[in-house]
Amino acid sequence: MRQEKEDTDRLGLGELRLHQRPEFFKYTIDPVLLAAFIRVYPRHHVLDLGTGVGVIPLWLAGYRGVRRVTGLELQEEMAALAAANVSLNKLEERIKIVQGDLREPPPEITGERFDWVVSNPPYRKAGDGPVSENPILARARFEITCTLEEVVAAAARLLREGGQAALIHLPERLTDLFYLFREYRLEPKRLCLVYPRPGMPPHRVLLEGRKGARGGLKVLKPFFLHSDSPEAGEKFTREMLEVYRTGSFPP
Repeated sequence: MRQEKEDTDRLGLGELRLHQRPEFFKYTIDPVLLAAFIRVYPRHHVLDLGTGVGVIPLWLAGYRGVRRVTGLELQEEMAALAAANVSLNKLEERIKIVQGDLREPPPEITGERFDWVVSNPPYRKAGDGPVSENPILARARFEITCTLEEVVAAAARLLREGGQAALIHLPERLTDLFYLFREYRLEPKRLCLVYPRPGMPPHRVLLEGRKGARGGLKVLKPFFLHSDSPEAGEKFTREMLEVYRTGSFPP
C-alpha cells in the first residue's frame, strides 16, 4: 500500500483534475503557459518531452481539443503519476504516456513524426547552485539527466519537416536557445517574455521555432501574470485570466 501522501488538485478553471505528490513537487504555472502559447490545432500530433505529471498533455487535450498527445517521461514514478492523471480525466483516447529517455526514445516515439514537440525542461545547468537531496526534484530543475542541447536535438529529430517546437525557459538562457534552435534547423519564429508583474524584469521566456523554415522572428507583446494595482494584490491580469478561461493566449 502506498504510504506517500497524494493530493488531487484542480487544473485550470475547467473540469480537469490532477494527482500530485508533495514529496515530488507541485506543478508550477510554467507548463500551463507553454500549453497556452503554442498555435496548435485539434488535428495536430503533439509530443511533450519530460512531461512530469502530465500537465501539458492534459491541458492540450482537455482545454484545447487536441486529439493526439504523447508525453515522454524518464522517471518511472512520474510517468506512472502522469498515466494516472490521464485516467482520472478519462482522456486515454487522446493522451498516451510513455516512460523513456528523450536521448534514446523508445520505438513508439521514434516511429512517429510529430507536428509539435514541446518541453518545459530543467532550467539550470548542473552545478549552477545547490541541488535538492530529492532526486526527482533535482532532475526536474537541473540538467542532470539531459542538457538543453539534448532536448532541442530530440525535438528536431522527432519533428516532421515544417513542424514546430516550443520551449519555456529562463530569459538568461535566451542566447543558448537561439543558438541551439538554429544549430538544429529550428528557425525561431515567435518569442514572448513573461513578467511576474509590471515594473519587474522578465522571469520566463517562451520560444517557438519551425523546422526548416526561413528567418523571421515575431516578438509578442510582454505577458504579465499579476497586476501592479495595489488593490489587486496577487490577482492575475486579464491576459492570464484569459488563459485560464480559454486555454490559450489571447489573440
